[in-house]
Formats: sequence, structure tokens, C-alpha cells
Amino acid sequence: MTEIDLIDGLTDEVRYALRDFRLRSSKENLIPINVYTQNLPLKKERGDERQFPYVLICFDEEHMEAKTSPMSVNVYFVIGIIDKEEDKQGYRDVLQIANLIYQHIFRKGIIAKAFRPSYPFKIMLQQDDIHPYYIGGIESVWELHVIEEEDKLI
Repeated sequence: MTEIDLIDGLTDEVRYALRDFRLRSSKENLIPINVYTQNLPLKKERGDERQFPYVLICFDEEHMEAKTSPMSVNVYFVIGIIDKEEDKQGYRDVLQIANLIYQHIFRKGIIAKAFRPSYPFKIMLQQDDIHPYYIGGIESVWELHVIEEEDKLI
């Protein structure tokens, strides 16, 4: 199993976790959350906001501390929404999306038949005021068992 398997598995799980969740688009229609991997799609024109609301799932890095320790794969999620309401409470939707993802992942336990969520697992919000855009994120660590040598006698 590879980091691509993890990203694909997380994409499926995030879509499932958010399957009933809807937010208003910039045109005030109720729409599902878009799920993308690694990069947002290109905008067609200036002011194109069709990618919103979204969850972007991105590979960050992977490392192994010792030969017998599990491989750690770091993945981050970026959550972006548009909320044009004057009360500026869009951060609540971002946190709700993050918590739905978090709860689903830890309930599920193993993703793509090989990856187990580990710690630290962090949820954060962008602190700058960029109303009507609200951005948040999740930092996550995943464990993958090490591939063992086939012939240890060499």
C-alpha cells in the first residue's frame, strides 16, 4: 500500500462522512461538499467560486524512525467555504465539517485496509478575517506497517 492508496481511501471516506451535509453555494443553492486531492481545480474565470465548499486532501510527507517502526504518513485537509451572512459565523460550518471527518475516521479505524490514524490529530481555523471565505484544516498522521525483507540471509 502506498500514500496514493491512503489519499484515495481518505477521499472515499470523506465523501461518505459528508454525504448528507449541504451548504449554500455563492449563488445560494444547497450543494454537497466537493472533495479534491492535492490541488484545487483551476478557476475558469476571475471570481469563479464553483470549487466551494470543499475539502482538499493533501499528502505532506512520510517517514520511518527505525527499521522496525511503522511508516508515518502525514496528510493535511484544507476545508474552504463561502458564507456571505453578515453575522460572520462561517467558521462554525468549517468546524462542523472537520468534526464530521474526524469522528468518521476514528470510528472507522482502518482506512483503505491498511492505514490507521495516529496522533497528533489537529483541527485549526485560519485566524485572518477573509469574509466571506472561511478556511480551516486538519493535520493528521497515519501508520502503515513496514514492508519486511524477503531474504534476510543476504
